Amino acid sequence: MQLKAAIGAFFIEFSKFETQFIGMALRSLSKDSVFVEHAEKLLDFEARLKLLERMAFARDIPPSLMAELEALLLRARKLYDVRQDVARNLATMESDGRHQAAPGATQAKVKPLKPRKADYAQLAQIANLVPTTAEVQIYTAEAIELQESLRAISDKLDRHLAAAPADA
Repeated sequence: MQLKAAIGAFFIEFSKFETQFIGMALRSLSKDSVFVEHAEKLLDFEARLKLLERMAFARDIPPSLMAELEALLLRARKLYDVRQDVARNLATMESDGRHQAAPGATQAKVKPLKPRKADYAQLAQIANLVPTTAEVQIYTAEAIELQESLRAISDKLDRHLAAAPADA
């Protein structure tokens, strides 16, 4: 149960990053709120990241800030892949649990299984599909760090873009 709670916390924190914080960064680069709302509703995660990156490039963001944003987007993509793997493996784990008989239940006419040689390498690989609670807590901390980093980048974008018209 502790693992499920940790996974739930990870999903919540990543979802905050995916929705609130990417939207905040998009709003920093575009003052068209309708456009940003449509982008948030219609585009998947990867497309929103690409849009964010392209908008930053089009707004002529300084190279140091652009490098910071690109590094954050790379981390976000990697964590998204982890999130997808955890979700997929959690679903697999739960579906395997549903097909097991309840404790104390009797089964009628159970056919004996054929003896098979165990593939221990494959069993070890399957055991590694579900992360440990500690690993999930690390993923959660990374999602929170991404939120804080993107907030800082959005603040820098706001300051840069507010100063840009005065320089022109």
